[in-house]
Amino acid sequence: MLELSHEDRLRLNVLVMNVEAVRIDERTMTVYGLSARGEARVQLNPTGRPAVYLKAVREFLSSAALGSASGYPVHLNRWTRMGQARDTNLAKLLMLGEPEAITAVVCAPGLTDDLARRAWWADPVSETARRMLARECVVDGSMGKVLADFLVEHLPFETEARVMIDTVRLVLQPGLVSAETRQRLWDKGAT
Repeated sequence: MLELSHEDRLRLNVLVMNVEAVRIDERTMTVYGLSARGEARVQLNPTGRPAVYLKAVREFLSSAALGSASGYPVHLNRWTRMGQARDTNLAKLLMLGEPEAITAVVCAPGLTDDLARRAWWADPVSETARRMLARECVVDGSMGKVLADFLVEHLPFETEARVMIDTVRLVLQPGLVSAETRQRLWDKGAT
């Protein structure tokens, strides 16, 4: 098993103690953390092959967040999308830098507006936004309008009819978009 460099281990240790969510950019070999003061980052210095080194980084993050180096249990992927993740560990899952763990948080019954804010920072993609806008706590919270605006802006880039219909249905929930945006969606839908 590949070990992390001493510098990376130290910097990651400081990062995980001071952030509330983690995101890994594999392309640039950078670990980002979201804190109350903004975004922090650790530029990794691999001591071996990048893919193997990233696995070691994920194991380190898992040990720090969950107390287990095994990472996010792969056999739970199926439960994740059905919303069966335990609510007690949701904040810890956002510390793993694993896309599937973020999906677990987004689909969990215990999702809150604050967890939605962190999950959105960690994985700002349309699918994450749609999943969260299906939840009343997010629609009524501060993230509802943010997610709706993102989905409206990215709607022209969607290619599947079902995804477009779901997106429009979600953003047209009361209080999420302005009257002008609602009319613009109606006009485009008519053509």
